[in-house]
Amino acid sequence: REMEEKVTLLNGPNKRPRSSTMNEAPIAVVTSRTSEVYVWGGGKSTPQKLDAIKSGCSARQVCAGNTHFAVVTVEKELYTWVNMQGGTKLHGQLGHGDRASYRQPKHVEKLQGKAIRQVSCGDDFTVCITDEGQLYAFGSDYYGCIGVDKAYGSEVLEPLQLDFFLTNPVEQVSCGDNHVAVLTRNREVYTWGCGEYGR
Repeated sequence: REMEEKVTLLNGPNKRPRSSTMNEAPIAVVTSRTSEVYVWGGGKSTPQKLDAIKSGCSARQVCAGNTHFAVVTVEKELYTWVNMQGGTKLHGQLGHGDRASYRQPKHVEKLQGKAIRQVSCGDDFTVCITDEGQLYAFGSDYYGCIGVDKAYGSEVLEPLQLDFFLTNPVEQVSCGDNHVAVLTRNREVYTWGCGEYGR
């Protein structure tokens, strides 16, 4: 992203602007800010810069689940990839329409044209929301975390929009290993998934 700041030149504190025959109009100062993603763990003891997100994209938000990672870019696109430590079995939590183990960030093409604002990762599922407050979920529905009462089977391999929130936009989403909580713009809280221990 680029930011613009205007600066006026003065001749020191509490002094009048210096006289000059040159025009001393405010100068536009432009700085470029990028967000880089670093990963570590799984045998890597120091952070390693992740270069796999397409050139020119900067991260806006990152999320790490037990089995996978997700990044929302400043361009509001969603990228996901798998954490290969421990022989991960995939259930569609990457949202690419298959169970393949993508080891590098891959754009979730099924969400092309949707302005993704936030993502949250559960154990083996993913939930994201758009700028309009619409909610999409994908991955394992074993505990009902997709929020459609298993109407699409035990695994949802690509993003599925939850009609429940069509008229009640979502402001924020957070996932535990096996449950989901959302805050709507109307300041209502909804939860679903595994209710063990009263969660």
